[in-house]
Amino acid sequence: MCINAFNGTILWKRPLPEGFMIHRNTMIGTPDALYMADDKSCKIIDSETGKIRDEIVIDQKFSDGPVWKWMGMQDGVLYALVGNKEVKVDTQKSARRGLGHWPWGMWKGHDYSDPKNAFGFGRTFVAIDISNKQILWHFKDQDYIDSRGVCMKNGRIFYYCPDKFLACLETKKGKQLWKNNDPKLLASIGSNQRAQHYVTGYATTTYLKCSDDYLFFAGPQRLHLVSASAADGYLMWEKEHGNLQLVLRKDGIYAAGPKETGMKLDYATGDVLAALPTRRACTRATGSVDSIFFRTRGGTVRLETATDSAQHIAPMRPPCQDGVIVSNGLLYWGPWMCGCELSLYGHISLGPEQNSSTPAAQTPPRLTRYTDQLETVEPLSASEQDWTAFRGDARQSSSTNVAIPVKTKQVWTTKVVSNALPTAPVVAGDLIFVGDRNGAISAFDLEGKPVWKRYTGGAIYYPPTIAQDRLFVGSADGRVYAYAARTGEPLWSFRVAPTVRWIPVYGKLISTWPVSGGVVVHDNTLYAAAGIAHFDGTHLVALDPISGELKQENNTSGVLSPTVNSGISLQGSLYVADDELRFLAGGVYELARYDLKTLKCLNAPRSEVTSQYRTAFYPYYPEYGKYLSIEHTLADRRELVHDASYEGSVFTNLTLKEALPPGAPKEKKEVARWLSMRARRTGQAIKRKNLWEDQQQRRFTSFIVSPQTLLTAGHPDQQPEKPFLTAIDIGEGTDLWSHPLPALAVKGGTAIDSHGRIFVTLENGQLCCFTPE
Repeated sequence: MCINAFNGTILWKRPLPEGFMIHRNTMIGTPDALYMADDKSCKIIDSETGKIRDEIVIDQKFSDGPVWKWMGMQDGVLYALVGNKEVKVDTQKSARRGLGHWPWGMWKGHDYSDPKNAFGFGRTFVAIDISNKQILWHFKDQDYIDSRGVCMKNGRIFYYCPDKFLACLETKKGKQLWKNNDPKLLASIGSNQRAQHYVTGYATTTYLKCSDDYLFFAGPQRLHLVSASAADGYLMWEKEHGNLQLVLRKDGIYAAGPKETGMKLDYATGDVLAALPTRRACTRATGSVDSIFFRTRGGTVRLETATDSAQHIAPMRPPCQDGVIVSNGLLYWGPWMCGCELSLYGHISLGPEQNSSTPAAQTPPRLTRYTDQLETVEPLSASEQDWTAFRGDARQSSSTNVAIPVKTKQVWTTKVVSNALPTAPVVAGDLIFVGDRNGAISAFDLEGKPVWKRYTGGAIYYPPTIAQDRLFVGSADGRVYAYAARTGEPLWSFRVAPTVRWIPVYGKLISTWPVSGGVVVHDNTLYAAAGIAHFDGTHLVALDPISGELKQENNTSGVLSPTVNSGISLQGSLYVADDELRFLAGGVYELARYDLKTLKCLNAPRSEVTSQYRTAFYPYYPEYGKYLSIEHTLADRRELVHDASYEGSVFTNLTLKEALPPGAPKEKKEVARWLSMRARRTGQAIKRKNLWEDQQQRRFTSFIVSPQTLLTAGHPDQQPEKPFLTAIDIGEGTDLWSHPLPALAVKGGTAIDSHGRIFVTLENGQLCCFTPE
């Protein structure tokens, strides 16, 4: 796969050879070509088109076989280790749903049991002039060389034959300069250990690196960190722990290791110069001119080498085999396979920039007014029982006092949008309002006929909020928009983002600071937040809903701990609870909490470089983040409970639990429902009887709780092609009625008005209406 390094666009794809273990040093990029080798040849692939321009095939008179094991390139010469055919591998697919997760196991061939057919083992080195594909020299050893133990520097190729010797070739003529089988050296290096585990790392990982003067053995297969002389291969020193990821710099060896084993070392003596933060598990460490990057418990550590201080990049972690790639003055995180207390997934690039915790720029103006008549708009005649916000109200209670009809019929359906995902609906007066990811707001009457339509400057991820006869909505362009709800007349817009900047995010251009969590109106104040990740800044505003004037703002919660540069990321929809404004905050903090009057952040700073929470934010990952949990306490203290993990992999059956004893605390669950559903907690403080349990294995994207009835939308587990809208008797747990839907309801995609009419928006862009029968 070839990706534009500056905007993430996929330029071309090519199939990989089936059965060939690709994790090896057989891929080299040049300004105009990609040299990529496999079990037949080295393909020279045109960088722009992905087409094979040429290929290099090793003549069998030079080698035991056609398979390429290792490559290096310098001054127009391609150096390679080639040899015998290898074990054919099977593609291992994850058995889990959700965000994938790596299917760990000692797969076929990963035990490296026989060097004659093990991955990367060969006996022949070749040097090839890339201008004419002519072999300049070849060198064949009697024993099999492990390509994980091959490296090249200063005109020398260093190579290792496990348990037998360490040797060196010069690159001009292929002459062997030295070969060392000193027992003390081999005993220190030790035999290759079995790896291929999520704690130790990958068996295929390279374990030999070199500087001008020294060779270093370290990696998941090694019991000890060993240093040998590059001049003759004799042992220099060793350290107790070997599962270290090394980054070699002029000022020392940075050895990132698990638990307390990470350290900075002196080249000549191996003396410890400094301790490093903990590296978690398998991921490769990499470095730039001023930093070292590796995985921590949740996210990425950036170790600034000038000060030996650790910074936390919490939303994403380095991919397993590659680590953080440093190129073009940018940092790249490629795709990885597991959740691991993260918030962002996919190909991600960061550039040099300070955190934008300063007040927003006033140019261009933040507040734009579209009319002088802001005080008076045409009335909407909304009822207090209407569904005026996402999941019903500012608390996202998903509840109503309106009785859900005993019987219903579908009376109409209309198309909201054809090529984008719509938001959940909201209802006020005699109008239904829906946003969509094309940036449009649409109003429909009670017969499904369009009334008005307006566009914002970016995608709309959550539905508008209706208050004071006005419609308010947040857009991915970084702004909040206000309209007259009855007519759609634009009133004002306000830039929450600190400045105007656009970046490509999963196929769309959006602001670096999108208003992606919707807006909340509470106590005559409109609240909005803008941002993606803490390191770019998280910005909150409290606005006057009539005039759009700024009441309060907070620009600093993206960096709550300057020590490690960690803070709040905008990773959830906004709501009000316990007199606080809240939303999911990414990995370091589960919930972001702000005082409603002052917008002061109430989260305590944390200076540890670690995360413990997970999100899959619906705006960016609708396939994963669309399922809802519910914990709704009824008037008699019985409780409706359904748990769905943050990325859709696991869930529990919907149940009605008996009332808690007076004064008994509720079970505390993490919002992600990840650890609690994997039996990693001590369990409930108070065991409660299930009064009923839904045995139909249903998953839900929307709930509405009325006094007697629970309205649900979802699909049977493993059957997303059978979406439904179903009303359940709360007392008995039985279905009162059910309608099949042509597509799944979007997240929170049901609404009810004061007359019991039910409105549903679907992932196919439709809006449906059901009325009492």
